[in-house]
Amino acid sequence: MGSKFETRLLGELCHEITVGFVGTMTNEYIENGIPFLRSKNIEEYDVKWDDMKYVSSAFHKKLSKSVLKPGDVAIVRTGKPGTTCVIPNDLREANCSDIVIARVNNELLCPHYLSYFMNAMAHGQVNAHIVGAVQQHFNVSSAKKLEIPLPSRVKQTKIVQVLKTLDDKLKLNRQINQTLEQMAQTLFKSWFVDFDPVVDNALDAGFFEQDLAFSDELLRRVEVRKAVRESDNFKPLSEDIRRLFPNAFEECAEPALGLGGWMPKGWMSKSISDAIFINPKVNLAKDTVAKFVDMKALSTSGYSIEEVSEKPFSGGMKFQNNDILLARITPCLENGKTGIVDFLSENEAGFGSTEFIILRGNKNIHYSYIACLARYESFRQHVIQSMVGSSGRQRVQNGCFNDYKIAVPSGEVMNRFADIVSPSFKKLTQNTNESRSLTKLRDTLLPKLISGELSLSDIKIDIPEETLI
Repeated sequence: MGSKFETRLLGELCHEITVGFVGTMTNEYIENGIPFLRSKNIEEYDVKWDDMKYVSSAFHKKLSKSVLKPGDVAIVRTGKPGTTCVIPNDLREANCSDIVIARVNNELLCPHYLSYFMNAMAHGQVNAHIVGAVQQHFNVSSAKKLEIPLPSRVKQTKIVQVLKTLDDKLKLNRQINQTLEQMAQTLFKSWFVDFDPVVDNALDAGFFEQDLAFSDELLRRVEVRKAVRESDNFKPLSEDIRRLFPNAFEECAEPALGLGGWMPKGWMSKSISDAIFINPKVNLAKDTVAKFVDMKALSTSGYSIEEVSEKPFSGGMKFQNNDILLARITPCLENGKTGIVDFLSENEAGFGSTEFIILRGNKNIHYSYIACLARYESFRQHVIQSMVGSSGRQRVQNGCFNDYKIAVPSGEVMNRFADIVSPSFKKLTQNTNESRSLTKLRDTLLPKLISGELSLSDIKIDIPEETLI
C-alpha cells in the first residue's frame, strides 16, 4: 500500500540508530538485576516479560552502547526481523542484545508512530534488507535506509492516539485475564495440590494426633496451614464449602500422589488417561469450512487463543468448545503454549495444528480443572520428560498420560470448584472476544491511517487535543 505522505529515510529522522550487545552472555545472567532484553522479549507494540533475563548493575554500566531508555524504539534483528515496540516509561533501566535501537528526533518522528509503521507496513522493506543465508539479520545500516511515510508531527500524534486507544484497551484486557487466570490457578493449587481444606478439617478433627506414619511432605503442609490459620488475616472457607471436603487422609500405593503418598480420604486415584479424554474423536468432513487455530495463536502464559481463522478442513487435530489445547512439540510445549477453545457454538467442530494434544473433560472432571492442570508445573514437567525424537523435533508420547496420577475429588467438590471459577473463565472469553475484535479494527485502521487513505476526521474515537507522545 502506497502513501499520500512524503517519505524520509529513517536514518534522517533519528539522532542515533545502534545495535544491542552482540556476544556471549551465558555467564552474565543473574537471578535478579537489570532487565536484559533479547529478540524474544520484543513483540508487536509491547515488551514481553516471559523468560526475561537479568544482568548485574556493573555489567549493565559496562554496556553503555546497548542501554535502553524509555522512548527508544526496539526493533528485532534476528528471529522475526522488524518486529517493533517502544520501550515504555515504566521500564526505567534496561539493557539488550541483538536488537536494533532507534532513537528518534522527537520533533520529526513520534516513536509510537514508527512502531506502528514497522509492525503494519514495513515487512516488505525489512525483508528486502535482510542479510544472512542461515540465520537472517536486520542490521543498523538497513534500518537507516527504511523509507518512512511522514505526515506532520501533530498528525502522527493524532494517528497514534487513535491506535493507542485500542491498544490500551487490549493491554487492560490482557492484565484482567492474567489476574483471573492467577485466581483460578491459586484455587486449583489450594484445593487439589496442597489440599488445604482437607488439612484444615483434619486439624479440627484431631486427625494428625494419631500415631500414624505420616509422610514428611504431609507434615510440612500441616505446619504451613497451622501458621496460616494463626495469622491475623486468616479467612476460613465458608462452612458449606468446608463440609464438602473430608477430614482425613489415607495412604495410597503411589508415593508420588497427593502429599507424599497421602491423599484425601474417599478421593479416587486415577491416571490422566482414565480420568479425562485424550484426543477424543470429533466429526469434521474433509473440505468443510471450519474455524482453525494455528500453533502461534496459543498463549505461552495464559489460556487465551489470540487468533482464530476459517478455512476448509484438510487435516489436523479436531476439537470442540471447552477442549484444552496443549502443544506436543518442542519448543512450543516448553514455552508453555496452552489454550481453551471458547469460540465454538454447541456441537460445532474446529481444527488446528497437528502438533496439538486435545484434553477434554467429562461429567466428573470440569474443563476448568483440566485448564488449571495443564498449567500446573508438575504436570507440564512430566509431559515434557516424555518427549522423544530428533533434536528440535521432539514430541510428547501419549503414553505419558497413563503414568501421571491425580486425586479425583468428589462430584460435589468438583462442581463447587467449577461454580467458583466459571465466572472468571466466562469473563476471560468475553475479554478475548473483545480483544480479537479490537485487534481486527486496529489492524484495519492502521495501514489506512498511515497511508493517508483514511482521514482522521473519519474516525469516531474521542481523543484529546494534540499532545506529543
